[in-house]
Amino acid sequence: MFTELNQGPLLIKAHTTDAGQHVVEVTLNTPEALNALNGDMVDLLLVHVPVWEADENVIAIIMRGAGTKAFCAGGDVRQLYHKMAKGSQNVGEIFFNHEYEMDLMLHKLSTPLLVWGSGYVIGGGMGLLQGAALRIGTHSSRLAMPEITIGLFPDVGASYFLRQVPDNLGLFLGLTGAMLNSTDARELGLLDGLLDDNDYSQVIHSLTQIPKQSNADTLSHLTLLIAALEANASANAPASNLAAHRQNIISALSQNDLAAIVASLAGLKGQDKWLDKALQTMANGSPTSLHLFYRAFNENFTNVADALLHEYIVGVNATRLGEFKEGVRALLIDKDRNPAWRYDTVENTPEAWIAKFFVTENVAKAHF
Repeated sequence: MFTELNQGPLLIKAHTTDAGQHVVEVTLNTPEALNALNGDMVDLLLVHVPVWEADENVIAIIMRGAGTKAFCAGGDVRQLYHKMAKGSQNVGEIFFNHEYEMDLMLHKLSTPLLVWGSGYVIGGGMGLLQGAALRIGTHSSRLAMPEITIGLFPDVGASYFLRQVPDNLGLFLGLTGAMLNSTDARELGLLDGLLDDNDYSQVIHSLTQIPKQSNADTLSHLTLLIAALEANASANAPASNLAAHRQNIISALSQNDLAAIVASLAGLKGQDKWLDKALQTMANGSPTSLHLFYRAFNENFTNVADALLHEYIVGVNATRLGEFKEGVRALLIDKDRNPAWRYDTVENTPEAWIAKFFVTENVAKAHF
């Protein structure tokens, strides 16, 4: 049926139900790197997930991260940096084709996929979470899309899924890299359930007890189970960080252009540590990245496939134009946290520079 893996960057285990069907448990297994999504993980998922999808005896796929700190704290871009530094022109085509093919595959699954998003869920981890039929957070969850800090932009489908957040607050999340706790992520529709960290074993156990199921039956069973567990866990949910600032942020986002929005958001500084950290991240981030996300957000994509195709073009060009390389260098390689951005403010960033990220000439066609 399928291969179990008990070592390496991806662990795969099959749980047999009382009816003889299977629940596949997939664990991202680089806890020392907070389960950062690397090329080996992506390639293994691209190999194995279609096999499970084609097997009618597989009634659910459960994905989690090893350890207690993170589900997945983003993509492992260090290897990508070294290839960019050597002047490789096709590194972005290879990297983004593989990652986005995997993201789109998860969105299209008919086999129910439940992602257990405990701990940090950042960047590429959000791409996995948002592709699931059931996106589960726990009291320890921390969700963010902070790509502006490395001169990239919120990708892995964020041009679509952040657009689905109410009141344009997805724009705030992308411009500031704000880290949401699980209460706020649930309120904004980025999670389908908020459970206790200790509820995981109960989910697995419940799935193994059910009679023979179709995909639709399994999803209904899981949905009811999650709702019951959530009701019991709600008393211990963390307090909202966003609620006190929501209306002020919505007002700031209503400005007519990016420069006005950034200035209006910056004017909210000094109210509390959570908001100040988000606004400082925006201030320190790449003005180029702010422009790229603002443009993608306003494309208003109606499906994740179109969003990923847009992100692919911009991502490939980002690997060639230097801003992304400099951001990774400053944050992850030299760790001086002092990136030399091409332009210092959104006002000073010329349209001709931003236009270079959307050029399709010499960009290989996406294969996802």
